[in-house]
Amino acid sequence: MSPSLQRPSTEHPPPGTSTPGPPERRSAPPARRRPVAAARIRTLPFLALPGLVLMFACLAALAFGARHVDPGTTLEALGAFLTGGGDAAAADIDAAAALSRIPRTITAVLVGAALAVSGVALQGATRNPLGDAGLLGLTAGASLAVALGLGIGISAGLAGVMVLAILGTLVAAAVVYTVASAASRLGGGTGGAPGPLSLVLAGAAVTAGCTAVTSALLILSPAVLERFRFWTVGSVARSSLEDAAWLAPVIAVGILMVFVAAPGLDALALGDELAHGLGSRPERLRMVLLGATVLLTAAATALAGPVVFVGLLVPHALRRFRPASTRVLVLGCALWGAVLLVLADLAGRLVVAPQEIHVGVTTVVIGVPVLLLLLRRKAVSL
Repeated sequence: MSPSLQRPSTEHPPPGTSTPGPPERRSAPPARRRPVAAARIRTLPFLALPGLVLMFACLAALAFGARHVDPGTTLEALGAFLTGGGDAAAADIDAAAALSRIPRTITAVLVGAALAVSGVALQGATRNPLGDAGLLGLTAGASLAVALGLGIGISAGLAGVMVLAILGTLVAAAVVYTVASAASRLGGGTGGAPGPLSLVLAGAAVTAGCTAVTSALLILSPAVLERFRFWTVGSVARSSLEDAAWLAPVIAVGILMVFVAAPGLDALALGDELAHGLGSRPERLRMVLLGATVLLTAAATALAGPVVFVGLLVPHALRRFRPASTRVLVLGCALWGAVLLVLADLAGRLVVAPQEIHVGVTTVVIGVPVLLLLLRRKAVSL
């Protein structure tokens, strides 16, 4: 038989020899997923640290000032206030000094949280890393509206001031956006959303105009000047518990709006077309964010007057630590914003004691160098 017709051998191979089998199938490595536990571990210190710092900052704000109060008396006064025995504790002069600082400390917490969260919302809604209610002229518009309202005889109560501040913030936002859009078109832009530099310049122009009109109104009307003195420079010195209690729910609603809308901020940063592709509704999201910004800015201005740069400083600082989610960033901004304003108020009382520097001045002193540093490092696209 020829070799070509031979059948293949069916004999077993000799012992000690191996036959090549089918190639082994290697299972694909499992996809790397970010563990939920790791995100929680990162979130805990991100929120716990500012919570602890805020607690100690508030205690320091109650203890130190023109008259220093020892820690024991401060804690006793705070306990008496929380249990409703503040009147009895006020018999002691040191306890009375600590009790008198509670309203301004609570106001500083509320205003700082409101302005920091409004900065996150405004930066996301406008896709502008320089978004800040003070830098874009919103607080100046609110202050002008309050001055005009007082000038024509509208009640100086907190409800009237809040309504005026909301109207002024809305008008200022509309003017800034219109002017910035027109400047972008005249500069050869595509006609889309105005760039960061256009918004900042338009905000500076609106701020200058509102400040000039407000100053002229105060000069021409001494009665308005007397009632408006509190709003000329941001301050928490004349705060009351009633005002803080009235506006705390408004600020809480504004922060909650930003917290709920926070997951859409990442999609909004990619542009409207990509946001639509990801299932987001950028128009509705932008309206929610701008509405929250108006609420937070108006409430903060009604409580403390024009305080600027908080919404710029806090979000920029926290983004460097890469929070686990945008919602965590919002909560962190609320806590650190409160810390910043409480410490700014405390520093203003200690630097020139027994006089004091208002928090509006302190935040400007801190914020201007940071803004210049951001521009120098080209952290924003002009």
